[in-house]
Amino acid sequence: MNAAPLFALLCVLAPLVAQERRPQPPPAAQPMLTAQYIQCSPTTIRLSNGQQLDSKNPIADALSRCGPGSTVLLADGNYPAFGIGFAKKSDWNAPIRGGTRMQPIVVRAQGKGARVVPRTSGDTIAIAQELTCGWITFEGLTIECGYRAGVMFYKLADQRRHEGFKFLDCHLVGGFDHAKGEGANSKWGVWGNCLADFEFRGVRGRASVRDIRHEHGFYLQNLVGDVTIENVDGARLGRTFLQVVARPDWGPPGTGTLLVRNCSVEDPCIARGDDYKGGSAFTLAGRHTGKAIFENNRYRSGFNSALTKLTREGVPFGTGAFVAWDAGGEPNGTLILRNNDFQIAPGCGDRPLVAIGGCRDVQILGRNRFVAGNTSALEIDPITPKGFGSSKCVKVTLDPTLDAKGPIKLQGELATPERLAALAPKRP
Repeated sequence: MNAAPLFALLCVLAPLVAQERRPQPPPAAQPMLTAQYIQCSPTTIRLSNGQQLDSKNPIADALSRCGPGSTVLLADGNYPAFGIGFAKKSDWNAPIRGGTRMQPIVVRAQGKGARVVPRTSGDTIAIAQELTCGWITFEGLTIECGYRAGVMFYKLADQRRHEGFKFLDCHLVGGFDHAKGEGANSKWGVWGNCLADFEFRGVRGRASVRDIRHEHGFYLQNLVGDVTIENVDGARLGRTFLQVVARPDWGPPGTGTLLVRNCSVEDPCIARGDDYKGGSAFTLAGRHTGKAIFENNRYRSGFNSALTKLTREGVPFGTGAFVAWDAGGEPNGTLILRNNDFQIAPGCGDRPLVAIGGCRDVQILGRNRFVAGNTSALEIDPITPKGFGSSKCVKVTLDPTLDAKGPIKLQGELATPERLAALAPKRP
């Protein structure tokens, strides 16, 4: 064989042989599955591979094994109270980062009988940010409120937030019979500080918060993002259905959009410890600089004869439906009331049914219906013997379609037709 062609062939094959002998990089690692299903009973968990384990706290145990996209399925029964995001190791705590906006962790009741029950003290579901966590959705749970709260989002600082927690078709049960004056010693339904992208909604049906002994259904402070409370029934609450505050010593002014829509509230603010006068059903208490929208909500008080005895001697039963104020501090931003139906029974109510002050922009739009008992139906910048304690509203729009049964007052004076006409929205 001619030497020249052989030499050329060797020159071609040599790099290929060297390449075969060169160490090859390991194959790329396969991405871990981000979704798994864990089935729970009140005493066990069953993993995706079929392995079943006994558990002292099945929900905390299951969450501890979850990542983004995981789903925890709950059979009917009573589950013990649990925590999320605490640094300590404990049977009741899930020290996890949670899910993501696109892949939340979902904890879903498979029937209608999955209940989370409290310990002898503390909260039923406690959420901290000692380990940053978020984006967890709870569906179809009944949550019995503990001595303190049904759901507690711990107070935060340093611009941290509780982000992406959602409660869909859930029920908060306080267990106190106000008419009889006996039952569980519940204080709050949800207590939350620095919430963002928070939802408590009825989706397949109505959600609820009821029979809270001492205080609020929802007590939310210093919001740092959007909050939605929708399709929720509130009944027989010690204080308000919803109170939103933003105290300077508890965090920054509130931001984001607060949306309260299609909620129905009956007989709130009846705690004996407050002399049966625990605020107004919907309360916006200052420094929420974002937008607050209350739409298609219903309020009834004084129509349940078993409860109308709950008042001070010589003082009518009941309080009010709605109040916004700023306590003389930083005012609220934009407040919108649209298509609400607020009614208190004749002879009931110790304050204006709707009282608004301390807002930069007030818009009362659509077909609102305000039916007062023995007080004003609506007061803008009210003046009371003790003083309302708020700055005046900067801008007020009052749709003439408002159906008011009772006086309308502006800065303590009965509103004339001319003054009301001046507040009407400008029509194109």
